[in-house]
Amino acid sequence: MEIRRLQKLGTTTLVVSLPRKWALERGLKPGDSVYVEQLDEGLFIRLAPRETRTLRAVVNGDAIERGEVLERIVTACYLQGYDEIVIESKTGLAAQKLDWILGTIERLPGLEVVRQDDYEVVMKVLIDSRRYTVVELLRRMQELIAWMIESSVDALIHNMSEKAAEVSRAEQKIDSYYFLALRQLLTTARERSLLKEVGLDSPLALTGLRVVLAAVEETADHALQVSREVVKLGQSRGREGRQLVEHLKELASEVSNVFGMSLNGYLVSDIKLLNQALDKVPELLDRINALESTVLESVRDVQKSLSYRLMLTNLVEILDNCRLIAQTGINRFVRESSDLIRIEQG
Repeated sequence: MEIRRLQKLGTTTLVVSLPRKWALERGLKPGDSVYVEQLDEGLFIRLAPRETRTLRAVVNGDAIERGEVLERIVTACYLQGYDEIVIESKTGLAAQKLDWILGTIERLPGLEVVRQDDYEVVMKVLIDSRRYTVVELLRRMQELIAWMIESSVDALIHNMSEKAAEVSRAEQKIDSYYFLALRQLLTTARERSLLKEVGLDSPLALTGLRVVLAAVEETADHALQVSREVVKLGQSRGREGRQLVEHLKELASEVSNVFGMSLNGYLVSDIKLLNQALDKVPELLDRINALESTVLESVRDVQKSLSYRLMLTNLVEILDNCRLIAQTGINRFVRESSDLIRIEQG
């Protein structure tokens, strides 16, 4: 917080200057309009609607030698909420760089090439990410993750490795939701006036939601790893004991349920649901450890044993993310007064 002195303009008008860094970060210049909203506790300065402004990032393609670096820069510009990304080159863009650019675009929802020649590539975001709230995107991710886990275990039971292979497509969809949601969060961090538009109730929600979003995306990665181990087991052309597979199915289903409980508890700020999720984690970890011991004792094939153990390890990682989401949810819960807690200011 900083203090700024009021100055007199004319005979009756009082003015105060805007912080220079804040104005530059938002692309404001003399003559631009801002909205001033009168609140009980003071004044709130809001930027003009984004539809009237274009935020553009111009990248010097000659200063980037490797395609991997170019991919990272384009992705970062997208996530920061830029409406237009331009890659410029005075010497000409090599075919390899163009390939990296096009490959990057495929992963970023709504980003399209609108103009391209040997010296310039212009990309625009043609989707309004605010059509989807972060909460809605998280729920879609949760549904897909539950499907990934269920499909992988079903494929193991019925020896259908091709079904497990389909899971990778769901994980790619989750990645697109993740990038879209993260773009919303980073844009909102810069322009707080967008909070309600993307489904957030407070600036404090940004930090916790960023943690939860990363945990959900990581959970999808672990669900994908489970499916890949199922594919390996299918390729080994053998059937393990039915009891072992049934135990694994039961555990995977319960882990998926705990994931749903922790995320739903976070989204609706349900303290009972959050505590139920946290209470289930230690029990499931003990059962996973017990099943791993069973695998070591009963599965003689080294490769099969490794695949089963890797599946269990990924279930453990999912439970760790459940714990992180639930703990973040409890931190969110205590920010406001409720039947359980009363917030007072001295």
